[in-house]
Amino acid sequence: MIRCDGIVKSFASGGETVRVLDGATLRVAGGELAALYGPSGSGKTTLLGMVAALLAPDAGTVAVAGRDLARLRRNERERFRRTDVGYVAQAPVLLAGATALQNAAIRSIGLPGDDGRRMGREAAERAVRPLLEELGLGRRLDHLAGQLSTGEQQRVLIARSLSTAPAVLVADEPTGHLDSRRGREVLELLAAICRDRGVALLLATHDPQAADVADRVHVLRDGVVADA
Repeated sequence: MIRCDGIVKSFASGGETVRVLDGATLRVAGGELAALYGPSGSGKTTLLGMVAALLAPDAGTVAVAGRDLARLRRNERERFRRTDVGYVAQAPVLLAGATALQNAAIRSIGLPGDDGRRMGREAAERAVRPLLEELGLGRRLDHLAGQLSTGEQQRVLIARSLSTAPAVLVADEPTGHLDSRRGREVLELLAAICRDRGVALLLATHDPQAADVADRVHVLRDGVVADA
């Protein structure tokens, strides 16, 4: 589902060019959770950005579900970011004046529903409600974002990211602001939901607990991905 071959990416820093990725190669199958470890600045977030079509490599190929992302036209790339890939960031960013249900549904408003018609707000909320319930938020649907714990906010963000039934989910340090117990809960929920839906999950992390739930564990060092 995710195929990265020979990825090279450099950035200008302090008057010099720093090569962050230097031939990185990675595979993640549908329904598989791959944990990616590496020191800060090793390029984990950069690699995730490539898979999410937020960044383009200087060299190499990034393909998702058989599609070479470099060959996507602008409108196709925008569509891909919205529907085909979900992105879970370290710090959940929710609309403060909106409920958990409203926050989770916002990504799919305007997209075709099961009946082929574009979903309005109410239809999008109906569609995402079962996912929120699966994530343990059935009794928190009408709570405003500020009334939710950090762990609950992260679950809302996961529901939003999965609301469009993406083929791929990338998660950048999703447990970074959680204690070990809540972090473990989020990791296990992510793994279970992605396996159940056949979603390829690439998780960049420092959390040692991620290795316990992952199918594959990789280390990004010196711009290259290696098995742990």
